Amino acid sequence: MADKPSKYDKRYLAAVDAAAAVFADKSYHGSSTLDIANRLDIKQGSLYYYFRSKEEALEAVCLEGIKHQVEHLESVIAEQVSIAEAVTMLLRYNLQSLMDRADYMIVFNDDRQAIPLERRGRIREQSVIYHKLMEDLFVQAQGQGELSTELDPHILVRALTGLISSVFSWYHQKNEIDVDKIADQYSHIFLSGCLR
Repeated sequence: MADKPSKYDKRYLAAVDAAAAVFADKSYHGSSTLDIANRLDIKQGSLYYYFRSKEEALEAVCLEGIKHQVEHLESVIAEQVSIAEAVTMLLRYNLQSLMDRADYMIVFNDDRQAIPLERRGRIREQSVIYHKLMEDLFVQAQGQGELSTELDPHILVRALTGLISSVFSWYHQKNEIDVDKIADQYSHIFLSGCLR
């Protein structure tokens, strides 16, 4: 059983949530630590208890976002489902995250490049883990005869993550998204294509 989060952990996560909301709303470059502090209803100086800089806040938001993605992918792999089910589960989770954790996904997608190169290590590490896990999933599916061995697993990873990322360009235009329907259609497009 996981340890209960400490009072500091809860406050820290609230600060990360606030930073995600501010960056998603105003963009990283259009916001300040004062905006984050105001969102938390604390003094700007108190924010430094959680982040020493706006860059550190952005790093925390991006790291929190990618860690959730890695954890979910690990849980999908642990279920040992077919590749079709795994892809649908990944798509469904990512689409649902756009509704439940939109701020994190928007910031990760739009602003992570603003993190200085020397500070990107932990995020890059999680991203490498995510892509490696996904590639392993495709290699395993090829070994089990579920996917064509003519397909490069590395390219499959890029294609699926690109498909997921494409949702950012249009999802906000509709108030309600039928996550299951879109996940099923995206899975069909990815796994079967569009031809009859």
